[in-house]
Amino acid sequence: MMKRLLTIPIILLLVTALNAQEIPFPGFESWPGTNNNSPEGWFANNPPTGPTTVFASLNSHSGMFSAALRVLDVSGFPLLPTLSAGADGTGFPVTQRHEALNGWFEFTPLTGEFFDVLVSMWSGGPGGTLIGVGNFSTSTGTTDYTQFSAPINYNDPGTPDWCSIIIIIGINVSSTGAQAVVDDLSFGSASSVEPIENGLVPDQFELTQNYPNPFNPTTNIEYSIPEGSFVDLKIYDVLGNEIETLVSEEQAAGVYRADFNAVGLTSGFYIARISAGNFSESIKMTLMK
Repeated sequence: MMKRLLTIPIILLLVTALNAQEIPFPGFESWPGTNNNSPEGWFANNPPTGPTTVFASLNSHSGMFSAALRVLDVSGFPLLPTLSAGADGTGFPVTQRHEALNGWFEFTPLTGEFFDVLVSMWSGGPGGTLIGVGNFSTSTGTTDYTQFSAPINYNDPGTPDWCSIIIIIGINVSSTGAQAVVDDLSFGSASSVEPIENGLVPDQFELTQNYPNPFNPTTNIEYSIPEGSFVDLKIYDVLGNEIETLVSEEQAAGVYRADFNAVGLTSGFYIARISAGNFSESIKMTLMK
């Protein structure tokens, strides 16, 4: 099984998780030039003529396009970009109690701007009862695609039937020129990763067996990197389909613990695979519900 994983065709690495299917066109690949010049399945606050605040970008995380946002100067005043899910901007139907909205972004602030993603879960359709809210916000710029996660906090035990997503660049002072790109949205788990402070620097790369194992629905995955490296830690099913990305970022030398939450997944075997520099390793995990 480990050898099969090492030869997974690259196209499988780009397969979007099934949870992305409820989000309309989560990869922003279709830009029909209608509906206020918005990406298909979304609504942008573009002005009727002239430059646009939201547009197709070839700087994509996967596929051909991503959605780019920029703050425009309109007669000396900033026009902030807003991208809302749904052709009319009100959202889309859902059938599950999703734990988090995940995606990939790059952000170039100039004078204190912030990139913000707001996800809201409703019962009773648009304008119904708000039962869950998630948010991701940062004012820190990135030079490469970085994964974000907006954990959804629910105040009601029910299952939502409608979701709204709003993506913006906000400003604290009157300024223009900040830009961001966003791509590959998906629903998933609110996984986290944190360093284990033990005062020691590991002398080799290592991925240890998850614990507990078997697990239901959460488990811990620890790994060690002896030098600063770009780390990818991903979860696959036994067919080689990518389920979730837990880590995709530059990390300093150290020992780390990643939490994997398999809520919404079926019982069975799953594979955790790490790559860092020239190192790669996989472990098999058992989800037992």
